[in-house]
Amino acid sequence: MKRLFVFALFFISICLVSLFCFAKSDEGVLTELDNALRNQAMYMGEKEHKIDSLKQQLHNTSLTIDEQFLLNNDIGHEYQLFITDSAMKYFDRNMVIADKLHNKTMRDEVLINQAFVLSVSGMYKEALDLFNSIDRSQLSSHLLVSYYNCGRQIYGFLGGYSHNEEYKGEYQRMQYLYRDSLLDVLPENSFEYKLYKAEQETVEPNYAASEMMLQSLLHQVPQSSNIYARAAYSLATIYKEQGNSHLYLQYLTLSAISDVKGSVKENAALQNLALYLYKEGDINRAYQYIKYSLDDALFCNARLRTVEISTVLPVINTAYQIKVKQQQQQLLVFLILVSILSLFLIVALFWIYKQMKRLSLTERSLRQSNHIKEEYIGHFLSLCSLYIEKLDRFRSTVNRKIVAGQADDLLRLTKSSQFASNEQKEFYANFDNAFLQIYPNFVKEFNELLQPDDRFVLKAGELMNNELRIFAIIRLGIDDSSKIANFLHYSINTIYTYRNKVKNKAIDRDKFDENLMKIGAVE
Repeated sequence: MKRLFVFALFFISICLVSLFCFAKSDEGVLTELDNALRNQAMYMGEKEHKIDSLKQQLHNTSLTIDEQFLLNNDIGHEYQLFITDSAMKYFDRNMVIADKLHNKTMRDEVLINQAFVLSVSGMYKEALDLFNSIDRSQLSSHLLVSYYNCGRQIYGFLGGYSHNEEYKGEYQRMQYLYRDSLLDVLPENSFEYKLYKAEQETVEPNYAASEMMLQSLLHQVPQSSNIYARAAYSLATIYKEQGNSHLYLQYLTLSAISDVKGSVKENAALQNLALYLYKEGDINRAYQYIKYSLDDALFCNARLRTVEISTVLPVINTAYQIKVKQQQQQLLVFLILVSILSLFLIVALFWIYKQMKRLSLTERSLRQSNHIKEEYIGHFLSLCSLYIEKLDRFRSTVNRKIVAGQADDLLRLTKSSQFASNEQKEFYANFDNAFLQIYPNFVKEFNELLQPDDRFVLKAGELMNNELRIFAIIRLGIDDSSKIANFLHYSINTIYTYRNKVKNKAIDRDKFDENLMKIGAVE
């Protein structure tokens, strides 16, 4: 039984640590994405530098027409997920070259590339018409990979764009057919083959096999590659289907980071991440991410992403504006409170300054007269007692307002008298300390006035008890029981009872009051 209990404690501890680590790792990967977005201009600069270097090579007058075709192809591929209009420009140049050379293979390659870019731009009818104009049976073997990949992409976009379940199902079926054909022509050791094979296993579904392939792929390709981004996105999809929200967030964020570092403007990870964080209540990040996602879609001219974002943006934007307004209202309240407190602080400083000057004069007088010391202590007691009384009145006033429905949030606080009770205890402590600094031997000398068996024995940490405190005030020259009752917040009857009870314990009852006033007196 004991071992079972220990094991249970250990298991619970592991669970708590795991939850803490999950929360910490979620924040860590989101912070990494925030940093990547802040450095987005740098990554875009690297992308543009790479493209510019390819463009510079086109200026070489010694290039053959075939070399120009290859360079245009490279530039177009760099642009196709970055700026679609620029990609189409270079593929159009290659169409001119293909027509000039009457080269059907070149022409087919350009048509595939143009259809691919048109699909990214959201021009699905035009992309499909162009794609269907290609005679697959006449394609050279090295173009089959691009052809099947283009078909997979077009029907994938159509499936994502369609809101009709019947059409969506047909588009999805065609997407899978082109993907399967793509797997037949891709080398099995290529990263693309592993990516699409994992996608096929996901559809089956065979999540374990798909997850293993995708995890392996993430360790083989650089984070800035599009293969990494798509593999991470596929893993996120698997974990979402399995209900693992932590890993879904982790890999969706990794996919978004990869898109940012690779300057892939046609992306889905960031907008899906924004929607997820909105549902989780992280409105600030959701708003920032959806804005970045919209900027990317507009920059790239990716119409499908623009349409998808346009359905989400108003919802997130509304929630963000509400939150901003609430924060502004809170800021205004805090500003007013700070202004009021500042005013009170200025008044308090002025009052303290006056008190300091008064205390300076009082200290000089106190050195000459113990009676003035006692008056100062009495004044101090009056201030403290008045403060407690004001706090208690404040508590009662606020409580009445809360009951009247004016401040519901404060009701629970003011129903309890714990605040006043705590202040009263602190008042007693301050009084005890102040009094015993002037009369350090008061307890000892007071006990000497009592019968040996009736002397007070204080508890550990206790400076004075209630009875001693009453006679300490009397020693200060305040003999009126009603005033003592006000100071200590007792009833007058309680004060009378304590005074008579202690006085009856005195060695010399008749001279008890006189002897009390001699305690600590200067000879």
